[in-house]
Amino acid sequence: MAEVEAGRCVLELELDERHYQPNGVVQGGILSAVADAAMGMAIMTVQELGKVNTTIELKINFIRPAVKGRVRAVGSVVKQGRSVIFAEAEVYNAAGKLLAKATSSCLEIEAAPRA
Repeated sequence: MAEVEAGRCVLELELDERHYQPNGVVQGGILSAVADAAMGMAIMTVQELGKVNTTIELKINFIRPAVKGRVRAVGSVVKQGRSVIFAEAEVYNAAGKLLAKATSSCLEIEAAPRA
């Protein structure tokens, strides 16, 4: 986690060959996961204590391929409803070029009690 404030979270991930698919670029699920995490954590910054969220819909558009280096996912809350919260994220490479754009709907639920 690189930055966090109310309604916004920035995550960074260092990519390497472990994240590649056979064609030599980062597998899209890696970018999806970091975008989803950035959105979910951004949502957490505006939720009441005792509430958590779970993704119920995720859409991502891949703009350009990712290769080695650091990626930066910037997640932000778009709209907080009574039970569904909408968020978006943009994923950038180290040069600041947009790699992917994602949107998400998350259901707000009660946190499970911890043992």
